Amino acid sequence: MIRRAATVVGGFGLLAVGLALLVLPGPGIPVLVAGLGLLSLEFEWARRLRVYVLARAARAAPERRSHRIAVGAGAAATSAAGLVVSVLWLY
Repeated sequence: MIRRAATVVGGFGLLAVGLALLVLPGPGIPVLVAGLGLLSLEFEWARRLRVYVLARAARAAPERRSHRIAVGAGAAATSAAGLVVSVLWLY
Protein backbone atom coordinates (compact mmCIF):
# COMPACT_ATOMS: atom_id res chain seq x y z
CA MET A 1 0.00 0.00 0.00
CA ILE A 2 2.90 2.37 0.75
CA ARG A 3 4.48 1.59 -2.63
CA ARG A 4 1.21 2.38 -4.39
CA ALA A 5 0.83 5.67 -2.50
CA ALA A 6 4.42 6.64 -3.30
CA THR A 7 3.85 5.82 -6.98
CA VAL A 8 0.68 7.92 -7.16
CA VAL A 9 2.16 10.87 -5.25
CA GLY A 10 5.36 10.75 -7.31
CA GLY A 11 3.40 10.51 -10.57
CA PHE A 12 1.18 13.46 -9.77
CA GLY A 13 4.23 15.38 -8.53
CA LEU A 14 6.00 14.82 -11.84
CA LEU A 15 2.85 15.87 -13.70
CA ALA A 16 2.73 19.11 -11.70
CA VAL A 17 6.41 19.84 -12.36
CA GLY A 18 5.98 18.94 -16.03
CA LEU A 19 3.04 21.31 -16.38
CA ALA A 20 5.07 24.08 -14.78
CA LEU A 21 7.98 23.37 -17.12
CA LEU A 22 5.73 23.77 -20.14
CA VAL A 23 5.70 27.52 -19.45
CA LEU A 24 9.04 27.75 -17.63
CA PRO A 25 12.36 26.87 -19.23
CA GLY A 26 12.96 23.15 -18.97
CA PRO A 27 12.04 19.76 -20.37
CA GLY A 28 8.30 19.84 -19.69
CA ILE A 29 7.12 17.11 -22.04
CA PRO A 30 9.63 14.43 -20.94
CA VAL A 31 8.77 15.13 -17.30
CA LEU A 32 5.06 14.82 -18.12
CA VAL A 33 5.69 11.50 -19.85
CA ALA A 34 7.68 10.29 -16.84
CA GLY A 35 4.79 11.24 -14.56
CA LEU A 36 2.33 9.45 -16.82
CA GLY A 37 4.67 6.47 -16.83
CA LEU A 38 4.53 6.25 -13.06
CA LEU A 39 0.79 6.75 -12.96
CA SER A 40 0.28 4.17 -15.71
CA LEU A 41 1.50 1.54 -13.26
CA GLU A 42 -1.69 2.13 -11.28
CA PHE A 43 -4.24 3.76 -13.63
CA GLU A 44 -5.52 2.73 -17.06
CA TRP A 45 -6.34 6.33 -18.09
CA ALA A 46 -2.70 7.30 -17.53
CA ARG A 47 -1.50 4.41 -19.70
CA ARG A 48 -3.81 5.44 -22.55
CA LEU A 49 -2.75 9.09 -22.25
CA ARG A 50 0.95 8.13 -22.19
CA VAL A 51 0.55 6.03 -25.35
CA TYR A 52 -1.24 8.93 -27.04
CA VAL A 53 1.41 11.49 -26.04
CA LEU A 54 4.26 9.23 -27.17
CA ALA A 55 2.54 8.58 -30.51
CA ARG A 56 2.10 12.32 -31.08
CA ALA A 57 5.73 12.94 -30.10
CA ALA A 58 6.89 10.29 -32.57
CA ARG A 59 5.04 12.09 -35.34
CA ALA A 60 6.72 15.37 -34.44
CA ALA A 61 10.22 13.92 -33.99
CA PRO A 62 12.76 14.17 -36.81
CA GLU A 63 12.90 11.03 -38.92
CA ARG A 64 16.56 11.06 -39.94
CA ARG A 65 18.93 9.57 -37.40
CA SER A 66 21.38 12.44 -37.62
CA HIS A 67 18.62 14.92 -36.83
CA ARG A 68 17.48 12.85 -33.86
CA ILE A 69 21.04 12.77 -32.53
CA ALA A 70 21.36 16.54 -32.97
CA VAL A 71 18.04 17.18 -31.19
CA GLY A 72 19.01 14.81 -28.36
CA ALA A 73 22.42 16.42 -27.97
CA GLY A 74 20.84 19.86 -27.91
CA ALA A 75 18.33 18.77 -25.27
CA ALA A 76 21.10 17.21 -23.15
CA ALA A 77 23.26 20.33 -23.43
CA THR A 78 20.31 22.55 -22.49
CA SER A 79 19.50 20.37 -19.47
CA ALA A 80 23.14 20.33 -18.35
CA ALA A 81 23.37 24.11 -18.72
CA GLY A 82 20.18 24.52 -16.70
CA LEU A 83 21.57 22.31 -13.97
CA VAL A 84 24.86 24.25 -13.85
CA VAL A 85 23.03 27.58 -13.73
CA SER A 86 20.72 26.30 -10.98
CA VAL A 87 23.63 25.09 -8.87
CA LEU A 88 25.59 28.32 -9.38
CA TRP A 89 22.50 30.40 -8.62
CA LEU A 90 22.15 28.72 -5.23
CA TYR A 91 25.77 29.37 -4.28
